[in-house]
Amino acid sequence: MIEEQKKSGRPPKYDAEYFPHYCNHNRTLEIIVHKYGNEGYGFYYRLQELLGKTPHHGYDASSTMKYEYLQSKTGVDHEKVDEIIALLCEFGELDGDLWRKKKVIWWYAFVKSLKELYKKRKNQLPEKDDFMLVLLNEEGFRGTKEEEEEFRGTEIHKVK
Repeated sequence: MIEEQKKSGRPPKYDAEYFPHYCNHNRTLEIIVHKYGNEGYGFYYRLQELLGKTPHHGYDASSTMKYEYLQSKTGVDHEKVDEIIALLCEFGELDGDLWRKKKVIWWYAFVKSLKELYKKRKNQLPEKDDFMLVLLNEEGFRGTKEEEEEFRGTEIHKVK
């Protein structure tokens, strides 16, 4: 077999089949459940399910179709999506600037909860910059020229 044709093992995996679902709720979830009942509870965990199966665990809801998919996956209408995400941003769960500027969801605490999964895989935990580079490479960057240069610079200088 020619050297170039040899496969080098499995590529690193950056999605999850499971995530921790704790029995003791944090304050954020308690407030969401108080305000939105089971719809809020469902939204919270269904959003985590969506992020879990999305490579690098972020979600780009900037297009109409992707936003509608977010609604369908979380089971709530657009008003509640906006309200609950605003709460999650206010509580510091989601990256508020990223959501407000680009309609992109990044939930660091959720990604951090997958630490053991990535430890077993011997992969590093995905970071926000990793996810943003995926968006840059797959769909073209929707940011300013300075932001694009910043992320392209990150890609070039990234240490493995």
